[in-house]
Amino acid sequence: MELLILSKQTLERLFNAEEALNALSLGYKHFEMGLVSNPERSVITKENDWWGVMLAHSYETGVCVKAVSVLPNNAKKGAPVTQALVIYHNALNGEPLALIEGTTFTALRTACVSALALKLLIKPEGVFFVGTGLQARYHAFVLKELFDIKEVNARSKTTQSRESFLSYCANLGLKVNSSLKEEDAQTVIVATTSNVPVIERFGEKNKIIVSIGAPTPSARELSDQVLKKADYIVVDSYEGCLKEAGDIIQPLSAGLLKREKIVSLGELVTSKKSASGKIVYKSVGIAFQDLYIAKYFFDKAQKEGVGQNVSLV
Repeated sequence: MELLILSKQTLERLFNAEEALNALSLGYKHFEMGLVSNPERSVITKENDWWGVMLAHSYETGVCVKAVSVLPNNAKKGAPVTQALVIYHNALNGEPLALIEGTTFTALRTACVSALALKLLIKPEGVFFVGTGLQARYHAFVLKELFDIKEVNARSKTTQSRESFLSYCANLGLKVNSSLKEEDAQTVIVATTSNVPVIERFGEKNKIIVSIGAPTPSARELSDQVLKKADYIVVDSYEGCLKEAGDIIQPLSAGLLKREKIVSLGELVTSKKSASGKIVYKSVGIAFQDLYIAKYFFDKAQKEGVGQNVSLV
């Protein structure tokens, strides 16, 4: 038995944003058709730490298992907040095919799902980032590949983190405009590990707020006022967000958010529903997204002859 090892460097070498979005679009179509088995993930939370195991199966695509952790205190230690490992299998005979570095994998996957939502809803031009960690960097990287971004700015907990992030954006070729105000940006990307709202209101010029943090029922990135002001809430999946996202669960339970305002990304991909006006996009991640991105990387690595083959026998 041989296992293909795909490292961070190999993933970044193979990655093409348009190809990844095509893979995700196919995944969403298969998911909406009922061709993917995607059980609820197993989760352990200890204080502010989060651990999850995610599994998805499709005879057409394969099987993906990911073990992932989100440990906010790692930021103080200089370690990644999110860390993961992905195993990709043949669905027909159970053979493990690839072991994939999951931190970069997850950051790219998450950014690509956000980009797929943006592609269907509004082409981002002026982008303001709230939170400047790994997820924000990969969002900037993917958005630069896909869209004509006119200007970016950011806020962070520290001046050093903000300046480092904006320097990274400038090196990508994005135009940094330090005068761009959060409330004036067309698109706001919220990528934090906060448990309390970091966005208090929906700015008049904000068209879409993308929220990818607060993945537990008790955590929030967005205030009730933001959810109430939104015309539509687009979720990466009903299964995940209605069970795990405090930004959705809490205002729904309090009667501040109407269920009919919520649509899924899969419904947009398959044109079953649409969304317009002021939009919140909420993501907690779902296993079939990993499955289709894992297949994308595995197939491309096989075609290009990259990665390290290791014999396990």
